[in-house]
This record gives sequence, C-alpha cells and structure tokens, in this order.
Amino acid sequence: MKSTGVDALILTPGADLFYLTGFEHGHAGERLLALVLRQDGFAQWIAPAMNVPQVEQRAQSGETIRGWNDTEWYVGPLKDAMAGVKTVAFDDEARAGFLLDLLTVSPAMRVVPSGTILRGLRLRKDASEIALLREVAKQVDDAIPAAVSLCRPERTEGEIDQDLRSLLLTRHPNAAIAFTIIASGPNSALPHHETAKRKLTSGDVVILDYGTRGSVPISTAKGTDHSHIYGYQSDITVTCVVGDPTDPEVRKVYNIVYEAQQAAIRAVRPGAACEDIDHAARGVIEAAGYGPYFMHRTGHGLGLQGHEPPYMRSGNRELLEEGMVFSIEPGVYLPGRFGVRLEIIATVTKDGVSLINAPSAPELLAARGV
Repeated sequence: MKSTGVDALILTPGADLFYLTGFEHGHAGERLLALVLRQDGFAQWIAPAMNVPQVEQRAQSGETIRGWNDTEWYVGPLKDAMAGVKTVAFDDEARAGFLLDLLTVSPAMRVVPSGTILRGLRLRKDASEIALLREVAKQVDDAIPAAVSLCRPERTEGEIDQDLRSLLLTRHPNAAIAFTIIASGPNSALPHHETAKRKLTSGDVVILDYGTRGSVPISTAKGTDHSHIYGYQSDITVTCVVGDPTDPEVRKVYNIVYEAQQAAIRAVRPGAACEDIDHAARGVIEAAGYGPYFMHRTGHGLGLQGHEPPYMRSGNRELLEEGMVFSIEPGVYLPGRFGVRLEIIATVTKDGVSLINAPSAPELLAARGV
C-alpha cells in the first residue's frame, strides 16, 4: 500500500477478503459488511449488527468491529473510517452502490481497484496453495470415468447434471460444487451452454465441464476449530461421445483440439507471454482450417475463483511467472453440429510447466453403455 500510494483498502465479502482473512458471507446484500485496512496499521470491520458475532469469529487481535443497525445505516461508520484518506483501494467486486455512497461522503477521494494491492499476491500461488489445488483437482479427475458413463441415450442433460453433482458430493462430502455444464449434440457447439432438458441420442458428442471447491479447516486467532470453509477450486472439461460419433468429422476435430492443447502446454515457461500460450493453441487450429470456430481465449487463471488472472488471450503481453496457475482449454465449435473442448489446469514451474490435473485423453472417450 505504501509503495502504490494507497492510504486505505476496503474489502467486502469475496475472494480478496477471503484470501486475507478466511471470512466468507453471502447474505449481507445491500448492507455493507467490510474490512477497512489503512496504511498506518488501523484495521476495522464495518458490519451490520446481525453479523457482528460472525465477524468476531474471524477478526484478529487489534482489529476493531464497528457494528451498525438498520436505523443508523452504514454511511456514517464508513465516512468515519475514511477520515484523512486521500486514496483508497476499493474491492473490485463490491456492489457499485457501496462505492457510490463512498464517493458521496468523500467526493475528493481517489479510488483504485483492490487488485492494485492484492493481484500480485493472488496471482502467484505458493507451494501450499498449489497443493490444495492439486488435491481438489483430483476430485474431478477421479470422476471422469463415471461422468462419461452417465452419458447414455434417452437421458437428459439435466439428469446427467444431477447425477454428476451427486457423485462428486458422495465421494467428497466436504467439498462443494462450483459449477457444471452438460452440453450434448448441437448444444456442445455452445461454449457456455446452459444445461437443459435435451435427451441424448446415440452418436452425440457431449461436453462435460465441471468443478468443485475444496474445503480447508478454519483458522482463527484462537486456533483451528473442527469446521471447514470452501477454498480453492477445480475445473476440468472432458469431451466424449455416446457410442460412436454420428458426424464423421468428430474424431478429426478432437485430434486437432488435443494437438492444440499439447502445443499450448509446451509453450508454458517462465518469461513467456500469456498471449504466446494462446497463439500456440490457436496456430494449430487455424492451420487445420478451423480458426473461425475457436472463438474464446485459451485459458484463465484459477484459484479461489473459477476465473481470475492471468488470462491466456491474444494481446495479453503479461509475462508468466513461477506459481501462476491457469487453464489450457482450446475448443472448436461447429454451429448446429457439435463442439469439442479439452481443459486441464497447469502451473508455471521454475523451468517449465506442471499439470495440476491428469492429462486429457489423447483419443475421444466413448460411453459404451448403449
């Protein structure tokens, strides 16, 4: 904060606050619940009165808690906490209304994103973070055979979705489901398809994109208790077929996407630009004549959030550093026909790359229970 000229940092419930404190709360809504950290060492929680007991469980020694009620509202406590502050780093993902209220009571204040302070810390994962990412990645890796076997004719995408979620939670009861995408037949040509009621038929291509959040023990100023909080995420995409593909182009496209992924993995090393990873994958797909059908970036960072920096996209000249973690997920999507996407998570090592997940299958996986 001192080196960037930031006088105060304001964080509301979300990934940045969780990173620093382990505190997570999803119900404050329009009521401001925030941690204010000032460069001079002052630290104060501003919390609705109803949430003060929860904040007390997470507050560290020396941090004060300023509770407020619905009659008083939070604007006064927020103004008091900002006394003398000229530049504030405000939570990137907070409600816009909180920022507007802050600018109303302190109109001369300069505002910068909280990422000014926290981006570099979260961008480079340390050994303990990578160990947690590997642990949660194994949850989705181990589910691949069972997930593929769920893809049978006459079953709907929604039924497969429910069974996959149940499978993951049965095997890992302390985990949480981060997301699931089940896209079959022509729906697989939609990269972010919303799982629907379509019934699978023999020959369908199916994209299975799913992730979990692992759990870690809660640590407080009083030590570790026996409950858990959800932390680092997993993310994987598998493409399979129900029996044998109906479309004769499916295996060809799968092989191209697989080679594109492998080219991107080989390009990962410290000092390479993020866009180099995208170019490596995109070059293979473009050379094969499918360039227009690869319409998204090659990868996104992964950690406490499913999508976070760094981003493997054209135009991003940010250099890779040891400890960065991100997906490598090229895809080809032929409208009205089918799509293929293969995703794994990789981390930059001191001399190259290491996969967080098990490698993608070099050949198209098939569900044979038909």
